[in-house]
Parts: sequence; C-alpha cells; structure tokens
Amino acid sequence: MSGFIQSTLLGLGKDYLQDEYEEFAGQHFQPTSDPFYETNKDGKQHRRRLPYYCTKDESKAWKKVQSKAWLHDRSVCGCCCWTNTIGWAPLLALLPVIGPLLMYWVHDKLIELADDRYKLPTEVKLKMHGNIVIDLLISLIPILGSVFAWLHACSTRNAVIVYNFVGKRALERKQAEMMHQEKEKEKHANTNTASPVVNGNKNVNTNRNNGKVYNRPPVATPPAAAYTRNTNPRIQRGYR
Repeated sequence: MSGFIQSTLLGLGKDYLQDEYEEFAGQHFQPTSDPFYETNKDGKQHRRRLPYYCTKDESKAWKKVQSKAWLHDRSVCGCCCWTNTIGWAPLLALLPVIGPLLMYWVHDKLIELADDRYKLPTEVKLKMHGNIVIDLLISLIPILGSVFAWLHACSTRNAVIVYNFVGKRALERKQAEMMHQEKEKEKHANTNTASPVVNGNKNVNTNRNNGKVYNRPPVATPPAAAYTRNTNPRIQRGYR
C-alpha cells in the first residue's frame, strides 16, 4: 500500500514538473524566424540575443554567427553599420560561372562556424546544407538568379536554424537541472521524515501529545543473598 502511495506521489510530482517546464518554456523561449531583431514589451526592436540561461560561450558564438549571416544577406559593410541593404552572397551570384560557387562557399563557412562552436547534430547540418544547395540552384538562373538568391536569404535561414536549436538544447538542459534539484529536495525530505532509532530500536512508541519517548523499563536484577551456605565438601578449619 505504501509503495502504491509513493508511486502515485512521484507521478504527481513528475506531472507538476512537466507543467512547470512547459510554462517556463513558453515564457522564456519561442522559436523565431528572424535571427536579427526581437521586439521588447514596449514595442522597441533590438538585436536578438540568446536566452539568458544559455552559457556565455554560446552567447558569444551566437554573435559571430549572427554577424556573418547579416554580412552575407543584408549588408556588404558588415555588422559595424548594421544597415538593412544587400549582402555579399547575392552580389557574388552576379559573376558568371564562378559566382554561384563562391556564394556556396560563403554560405558553407557559416555552417562550419556554427558546427565548430555548437557541435551541431547531423540532421541539423543536413538541413542547413540543403538550404545552400537550393540557393545554388536558384543562383544558376542568369541575372534573376541573384535576385532570387537575395530573396531566399540562405544564411539568414541557417542562422534561424542555429538559434532555435541552441535555444531548445539550452532549455532542455535547464529542465534537467530543475528536475535534478527537485529530486534532491525529495531525497532530503524523505531523510528528515524517517523514523528515529533509539537504543537500537527503530520502532519506538511515541506520545503524540507531548512527543516524549517511552521505552520498556529495564529488568531489575535480584539482590544478592545476605548469607550463602558453604557447599564445599572440604572440612573447614576452626572451632568445631
């Protein structure tokens, strides 16, 4: 019966943790389609950053990935100007024959940077490489290919993939830490509520009113006899 109650309580605890995790995820992380800007509650836009529960190294690497994607698709001047115009990739696509190959190489550098800093899984890298293959095929169209490549914004799409993957992984890591802390609290609570051991006895009768502990009285040993008869068969010396 106690095992059933314990399993029920553990199940309720897991459900509670799951609800807490979903609420935490909804408040702190949402997948995005814009890797460059995010809007505050007051309506102002600012440069998008990784969630606060990501590590410093992850946030630092994200700034480099974000700046490269901006350089490729949005601004030939780079992140120093941060102007929304046109990037290097569509301009390279204007070059005949070699232009699309150079653009492919530029987009591939972004994937190498993200994989080096975040150790991306194979499925994520395949998805990102699929984007640059599509971009290469689009850029093979004369003249209009550069326009289509600019609209496709391959590095921007790949930066979105990186942001969503890193944020989700950090959130799962945060969830694991929360569950570990909760288990430690439960273990500590179970240790404090265990029955006390008194004089080697685990089961002790306790008075619920005043909390005093009553043990059985010790067995009294009989007093020694005042006179003991000598049963030695040897003849004692002395007066007869």
